[in-house]
Amino acid sequence: RSTLFPSTTLFRSTVAAQPRRGRTGRRIAAAALLLAQVGVLAALLTAPAFRVHTVDVSGEHLLSRGALVSAALVPQSSLFTVDADAIRQRLSTLPWVRSVTVTTKLPATVSIAVTEWQPELLLRHAGAATFVAANGATLAAVRADAGVAHGLPVLLDYRPGALQAPMPGLADMLAAAAQQWPAVFGCAVDAFVLSSTGVLSIWSNTGWQAVLGTLDSPDALAAVPAKLQMLAALRGHVDFIRPTVGYVDLENPGAPATGGKPGEPASLKADAAGTPLPVTAPPVAVTDPSATATATATPSATAAPTATPAPTPRPTPSPFVFTLPPPSASAHR
Repeated sequence: RSTLFPSTTLFRSTVAAQPRRGRTGRRIAAAALLLAQVGVLAALLTAPAFRVHTVDVSGEHLLSRGALVSAALVPQSSLFTVDADAIRQRLSTLPWVRSVTVTTKLPATVSIAVTEWQPELLLRHAGAATFVAANGATLAAVRADAGVAHGLPVLLDYRPGALQAPMPGLADMLAAAAQQWPAVFGCAVDAFVLSSTGVLSIWSNTGWQAVLGTLDSPDALAAVPAKLQMLAALRGHVDFIRPTVGYVDLENPGAPATGGKPGEPASLKADAAGTPLPVTAPPVAVTDPSATATATATPSATAAPTATPAPTPRPTPSPFVFTLPPPSASAHR
């Protein structure tokens, strides 16, 4: 029995040492694999082949590629470290970017796809043209944008000084009015006009204008739809296709007034088209829509509308409703 104990003890020690050596081997193998993975990752992160070499931009029409790339701030690092969400957030702060998608493509390309806001209105002021979007964003229009500008409603802003930011909701409302105008009145809008004193009027291509009053507050803008509804109710009393009057004054929609002789000033037509013409007479009709009738009429013509216009038949509103979107700080369509 005494000769068996040493052998048994040695056997047990050998058996116990084998699992320890197995665990140590697995740990060494795992550490080696981790080091290999770290080495591969380091090689990928530093390999010139995977450094961002190309930024593809698509969907831009009014915004330039350079402006988008500059705002994106795509790092010239490994493609595997590019933060697409951060790039998307930076681009989303641009007023004319409605939505944006950023993806990466091996070996070294970042792709940016943008959806821009569409212009609702072409604003002309002091010889310059500006696009206005539904969300109120503005962007200078250049000659290369002629195709985009074609067919857009035009707002002529004759207010002195620097260009003022359009009132929130104005572009959407005027665009809707221009779109519905032919079906309601049988003619088209030539131009919306803000006079030097801030009076908003609408010139029709058949030679008459609707004077809507001073546009100096959100409340004044909110009152425009009711005035247009009253104008639509006059269809049975005023011939808008072959007019015999030069204006319809809706500053007080409860007592609309008509007067003057039809005829759109040539200078206003030229301004709406962006074609300068020599001024042969003071452009009273352009700078003050409420006095347009006087400017276009003969010396014996009816005077422009005043605070107490001449008596006119007060129409009974028809069931027709001139539908316009309410003014809002930001339109999302």
